[in-house]
Amino acid sequence: MPLHAEQFFTRQLALTDGTVVADTYYATPQPGSPLRLRIGFSRTIRLDEYDGLRLQILHTGQGGVLDTAVLTFADHDTFHSRDTAIGRAPGHDGYARMRDWHQRDEPPWQGAATTKLRRAIDQYTRLWFPQPTTRARTSTPPVQRTLSGRPPAPEPNGFWLTDPDFRTRLQSATHLLLDLLADCLGDGISLLPALDGARYHGSELLGIPTEFGVLVEAETAAEIVGIGSGSPHDPAVARGLVLLDQRPIEEQQRAVQAALRRSAGTTTSHQRHAPAPVPQSPAHRTR
Repeated sequence: MPLHAEQFFTRQLALTDGTVVADTYYATPQPGSPLRLRIGFSRTIRLDEYDGLRLQILHTGQGGVLDTAVLTFADHDTFHSRDTAIGRAPGHDGYARMRDWHQRDEPPWQGAATTKLRRAIDQYTRLWFPQPTTRARTSTPPVQRTLSGRPPAPEPNGFWLTDPDFRTRLQSATHLLLDLLADCLGDGISLLPALDGARYHGSELLGIPTEFGVLVEAETAAEIVGIGSGSPHDPAVARGLVLLDQRPIEEQQRAVQAALRRSAGTTTSHQRHAPAPVPQSPAHRTR
């Protein structure tokens, strides 16, 4: 029986900027980008049973999959109301699962609550397709200035993923952010408050346009929990950060220092773009 995938993606999730082919959604969130977003249903070991959505980033030029993230129905309360109504709890057969085993008129995802799923999809999309900040036209000179009086950080040359120099700058910015976090933890600030809001200091602090700060923040988080080679948007990263934040500050410091050493081994250039004075910690947002 069909999954009614087109209805699920276009009506339930309100994803209307792409195309549904069979049971899979494809989109190009950034015009002119060689990257494509692909969303399909994540299968379990059972035939015609699904436990979430599988998001993947494809490169049209290089071919293959650049990144994969699975958004489980359980983590996003997709079938919480349905399962609660029938007394199905975690650990029970069929909990947070979508099954397509029987012939019926309604879709197998009938009653799904997809608000959290859509929010997670938007977050993942912004991670790989950061949108440029809209700059209002004024009568000021062409060279704009940041609050520190310095010119803004230079934009990537074309698409950020295919600009090797900009990718090197992102890598250096990750190393710099880890260094700043180590200082914050040394002052007694715990991990999550120190990391929260770091993205908003992209231009002033990290030497990259602010709209790309989310990439650095995500990669920094993945490095700290030790899964830097996976997807920065993996739910395991969030769980790892929350657990680490609950540990003694000394353990948090050791985790950040270990990530800093790993980053130093892969960063070819640690050029610091003359950062402005830091207002206590990256937790203090400047928007």
